[in-house]
Amino acid sequence: MANFDPDAYLASAPAFDPDAYLGTAKPKAMPTRGELLKQEASDFIAPLGNLAAGAVRGAGSLGATLLVPWDIAKDAAAGKGVTLESNRARRQAMTDALQSMGADPESLAFKGGKIVAEIAGTAAVPGVLAGGAKVAGASPAVVNALRTAGMSGPNLATRAAAGAATGATAAGMVNPEDAGIGAAFGAALPVAGALAKGAVAAGRNIAGATTGVGDEALRTAYASGKAGGAQAQSLRENMRGSASMLDVLDDAKANLADIRAARSAAYKQNMAAVKAVQKPLDMAPIDKALNDSLKRFTFKGLPKDPEVFRALKSTAQIVDDWKKLPPSEYHTPEGIDALKQQITALRNRLPIEDRASRAAIDNVVNTVKRQIESEAPEYAKAMKDYHQASELIDEISRSLSLNDRASADTAMRKLQSVMRNNVNTNYGARANAMQALEDQGGRNITSALAGQALNDWMPRGIQRATGAGLSLGAGSIGGLPAAAGAAAMSSPRLMGEAAYLTGTGARVAAPLIQALRAGTYRAAPVLAAQ
Repeated sequence: MANFDPDAYLASAPAFDPDAYLGTAKPKAMPTRGELLKQEASDFIAPLGNLAAGAVRGAGSLGATLLVPWDIAKDAAAGKGVTLESNRARRQAMTDALQSMGADPESLAFKGGKIVAEIAGTAAVPGVLAGGAKVAGASPAVVNALRTAGMSGPNLATRAAAGAATGATAAGMVNPEDAGIGAAFGAALPVAGALAKGAVAAGRNIAGATTGVGDEALRTAYASGKAGGAQAQSLRENMRGSASMLDVLDDAKANLADIRAARSAAYKQNMAAVKAVQKPLDMAPIDKALNDSLKRFTFKGLPKDPEVFRALKSTAQIVDDWKKLPPSEYHTPEGIDALKQQITALRNRLPIEDRASRAAIDNVVNTVKRQIESEAPEYAKAMKDYHQASELIDEISRSLSLNDRASADTAMRKLQSVMRNNVNTNYGARANAMQALEDQGGRNITSALAGQALNDWMPRGIQRATGAGLSLGAGSIGGLPAAAGAAAMSSPRLMGEAAYLTGTGARVAAPLIQALRAGTYRAAPVLAAQ
C-alpha cells in the first residue's frame, strides 16, 4: 500500500471560499414585533371564535329538531318517503356555513361549545317531564325519579326507566336519531350508580369485619367527613385522641335535659287553653269510679284484697279532701288536673309488683282525665304529647343508662355499643334511642362514638387475635404488598381515616358531582354522536 501524503491531498482539494458560501445562503428575515403580536392575538382569538361558533351550532341543533316535521313532510312530498335526509342536510349546511366563516368544526373548542349549548338547551327536560307526570297523576316516587333523571327513586327499575326517559328526550331534542343512544346512557347511569354504591357498601362491610368495629362506625366516619363542621371535628378529635371520652356522655345528658325542657314547654303551651276554662267540673263521675272500684275489691264491706283496698281508701281520702276546696279555684279543669297528678303520685309510690292496686287507681285516674276533656278538649292533646315525650325520655334513659342511678362506666359502655348491631344491643334498639336523642336534643353524638370506636390502630375484639394470621396468610400468597394491605384493612384507625377523608372529598366535590349528575346523561349521547 502506497504511503499517504497529506500535503499532496490538501493541495488537490478545492479551496473553500467563505464569502461565496455565504452569498448562496438565503437568511430568514426576523419577524417584526407587530407581526409577533398579530400572531399571538390570532392564536388567542381563534379558540374563542371556534367556541362561539360551536355554541351557535349547538343552538342550531335544537332549532333543526324543531323543523323535523317540516323536513319529513318535504321529503315525503318529493317522493323520498319518511326520511330525515333533508334534516341531515340542514344540519350539515349550518356546519358548512360556519366553516366558510373561518370556524374549524374539528377543533376541540368548536366541539366543546356545541356540546355545552346542546346541554344547556336540554337542561329543563327532567323538570318538564316530572311536571307532566305529576299532572298525569303519577306517584310522587315516579315524579321524583324523573325530576332527578333517575338518580333517586323507590327501586332500580323505576330509576333506570326515568333515566332512559330523560336521556332519550334530551338527546332527541338535539338530534332525533340519537334518542336511542340517549335512552341507553340515561338508563345505564342509575344502574352504574347502584353498582358503585353496592361496591362501596361491600367494602365497608368487609373493613368493618376485619377491623372488628362493624360497618356502622365506618359509615358514620364517612358521613361526618361529608357533613363537615362540628360533626367532622367531633369525629377527628375522638378518633385521634384529642377529646375526653366522657365529653360524649355530657352531650348525651345535655340532650336528654333539653328533651325534658321541651316536654315541659310544650305542656305549658298546650295547657294554656285548658287554664282558660274556669267552669267548675262535676265531681260525681269521679266519686262513682271510686265506689265502683271499691265494690270490685270488697265483699259485703270486707276487703277481698287488703292491699288494693288500702290503696283505694287512700285515693278516696285525696278526692274527699279536694272536694272540700273552693270549686271556683280547685274544681276547674286546671285544678282537677292537679288532683289527677296527686292521685298519680300515690299510684307511682306503690311497688311495681303490686299490679292490682296500680290498675285500680288507674281506673280513677282515667275517669278524672275524661272529666277534664269533657269541658276542655285541648287537654287530650296536651296529655297525649306529654305522654309520648315521657315515653321517649324513659326509653332513652333506660336503653342508654342516662339516669342518675347509673354509673358513668355503664352509660359509656351502652353509648359505645350503639356502633354495633347484635343481640347485646337488641339489634338496633339502642341505635334507635340514640337517633331520637340526637334528633330531639340537637347535639351530634354518633360522630364522637364512631371516632372512639376507630381510635385504635390494632383490630378490636376477636379480630385482634386473627388479624396477624390474616396478614401472614396474605403475605404468603401475595408477598409484602399483600401483607401490608391486609394489615391496613384490619386497622380501625387507618380504615377510619380513609372513610373520613373519602367523605371529606365527597363534600368538597359535591358541587361538581351535582353538575355532572345533571349533565352527564345529556352529554353522553351528544359525545357518542360526535
